[in-house]
Amino acid sequence: MEVINRTNSRQYPQVRLVGEEVNEIVPVSEALRRAEEEGLDLCLVSDKSTPPVVRLQDFKKLLYEQKKAKSKQQKSSELKEIQLKINISDHDLQTKIGNITKFLERGDKVKVIVRLRGRERESPERARALLERVTSVVKCKVSMVPGPITIALLEPVKA
Repeated sequence: MEVINRTNSRQYPQVRLVGEEVNEIVPVSEALRRAEEEGLDLCLVSDKSTPPVVRLQDFKKLLYEQKKAKSKQQKSSELKEIQLKINISDHDLQTKIGNITKFLERGDKVKVIVRLRGRERESPERARALLERVTSVVKCKVSMVPGPITIALLEPVKA
């Protein structure tokens, strides 16, 4: 869509002016005069038809609404990070699981990190077991990376 002004109006001798109360063929100079009277822009809707179709509207407002609709369509997925330790209490774990569930329902990915410190590194199976407890409660796709810092990447299941 583009705005018709005095300089590019020479291309169109007559235009079909459409709007809420108007649907008529008028000279382009008349359409420009009406646009100035109402404080609006003369926007070209379709130049393929004969005569070209134009509408009286605020062009900047139209661009703003299109940009707003476009940004609404784009869903941003963030990567949230939650850190756990092996000796976490049950209530604290339930709180963390509640946060993970909330993030996944919003469509975000969640990175769960279990840090092993000192003697905890001798039993990495406890970290795996803790992640199994978390992932058994939450419905999602899971990919794990073992090591001294055990990581699980949780992704929401697409319905």
